[in-house]
Amino acid sequence: MKNTLAFRLLFVCASLLLTSCAKEWKTTQQTYYKATSADTSAIYNEAKIKLEITQFEGNDPAVKALNKRIFTSVCNSVYTGENSLEAKNYDALVQSFVTNYTQIKNELKQDSLPSWEAQATAKINFQSKKALNVTVEYYVFTGGAHGYGATESLLFNPENGATYKLTELFSNTAQLTELVEAKFRSQLKIAANTSLTDAGYFFADDRFILPKNFILTDQGIQFHYNTYEVASYAQGPIDISITYVELGDLFLLR
Repeated sequence: MKNTLAFRLLFVCASLLLTSCAKEWKTTQQTYYKATSADTSAIYNEAKIKLEITQFEGNDPAVKALNKRIFTSVCNSVYTGENSLEAKNYDALVQSFVTNYTQIKNELKQDSLPSWEAQATAKINFQSKKALNVTVEYYVFTGGAHGYGATESLLFNPENGATYKLTELFSNTAQLTELVEAKFRSQLKIAANTSLTDAGYFFADDRFILPKNFILTDQGIQFHYNTYEVASYAQGPIDISITYVELGDLFLLR
C-alpha cells in the first residue's frame, strides 16, 4: 500500500515537472489597417495597407524576442521609406506607408499616380517541443508592371525565443544540399548532367545552394525559394518538399 502511494506521488510530481517545463504560448490576432481614403478600389491616387499579425503575450525575454523578430520581418517586407528603423511599432508602420505615398505624390505633382497596396500576414505555421515556425507572407505594389510577394520563414527555439541557426537545424549541410538538389532536379525535370544555368535557373557559378527559408510541416520540410531567388518571375516561387523520413538524422529537431 505504501509503495503504491509512493509511486502515485512520484508519478504526479513527474507529471507536474514535465508540465511546468513545457512552454505554453498565449497569442492574440491583431489587425492593423490604414488607407488614404475610403475608396480603396481606386487604381490611382490611393494607398492602403493591411497587416494581420499573430502576437505573443507576456513580458518575459522569450516573448519579447519573438515579437521583435516578427516585427522586424514585417517591417522589412512592407516599409517604403529610407530607414525602416523609423517605424517603432505596427501603428507607425501602417501610417508610414500612406504618408510616404502622399509625400511622393505631392513631390511628383502628378494628378494620377498609380495606387499603392501592401499586405502582410504573420502566423504560427508549425509548433513542437523543439521548434516554433512562424511564417510572414507579404505582397507589396508600389507601381510598375506588377507587385512583389514573398514568404519569410522564422524558426525559433521555443525555450528562449532565439532564432535557430542553420547548424542548429541540420547535422550536415553538405549532405543536405545534395539531397535537396537531387529533389530539385527531379521535380523540375533537370537531368543530372544538365547545367542548372542552361536549364534557366540562377545559381552563381552553376553551384546549387539551399534556399533561405525552410517551412516545417507535420510530414517534413518545404525548402522554399521565393520568386526571383533562383528563377524568373514567370516561374514563381518553388517549393521542394522532403519528408522527415528522407531527412533522417540530418534534421536535428525531431
